[in-house]
Amino acid sequence: MLTREQSMALQKQWFQAKMAAEKPKASVVAKAKEGKGDFVLVDARDRASYEKEHIPGAISMPPEEIETNFGRLDKAKEIVTYCWNAT
Repeated sequence: MLTREQSMALQKQWFQAKMAAEKPKASVVAKAKEGKGDFVLVDARDRASYEKEHIPGAISMPPEEIETNFGRLDKAKEIVTYCWNAT
């Protein structure tokens, strides 16, 4: 079992890694619109939300399709996902 200090240290490491990996929505959208993003942009919302509106260049991959389709993504590029709604 972890001590409180060990648990806190692990939580801090996790949070720091999470923050380092996250990208501001505005910068992702700008790069996608400019065609300058060196990443695969995955819209993880349901298909109806994607069809209503999505970031240009994004591909639709609802959660129930991830296991089946994730292997088809370009592994040489960073994979960026989003799941927010425009409403």
